[in-house]
Amino acid sequence: MRAPDELVDPVSYSSLWLWLAVVGLVVVVAYYLLVAWAGRRRPEVPRQGGDVATVRQRHLGELERIEREVASGSLPAREGHQQLSTTLRSYVAEVTPVNAPVLALDDLRRRAGELGPQLVDALEVMYPPEFAPDDVGGAERAFDDAARRARTLVETWS
Repeated sequence: MRAPDELVDPVSYSSLWLWLAVVGLVVVVAYYLLVAWAGRRRPEVPRQGGDVATVRQRHLGELERIEREVASGSLPAREGHQQLSTTLRSYVAEVTPVNAPVLALDDLRRRAGELGPQLVDALEVMYPPEFAPDDVGGAERAFDDAARRARTLVETWS
């Protein structure tokens, strides 16, 4: 028996839509795997900065240079604070596995138990003058304290 002419077979969809859906699903899964892989914690590798005594002497010399230049007026106090911070962070990076030059102060605060509160205390003295270009007097007043803290930290870090 034959179907009446007014009835039509169901319309089939092209297989292209199925493959597009599969490719879309694969792309989404690959994206999340990539994000998870890129965001994983990597173990910190100890840095090879030489022995601590040599690193300490080099950084103490750098701190002396900064203090001399600020005292003579050839280096503005604000830039002196910036260089103190850079030198102190460099020292920490060379004697510990912590990459201190790239960490924000909040990151260092969270790691104060591992690094010691003296590092955070010293950087907190340096930060306001370092980032406040309009307060030149504040940078000059705080420089001696910041330099003393940096020197003490480098001398006593074990």
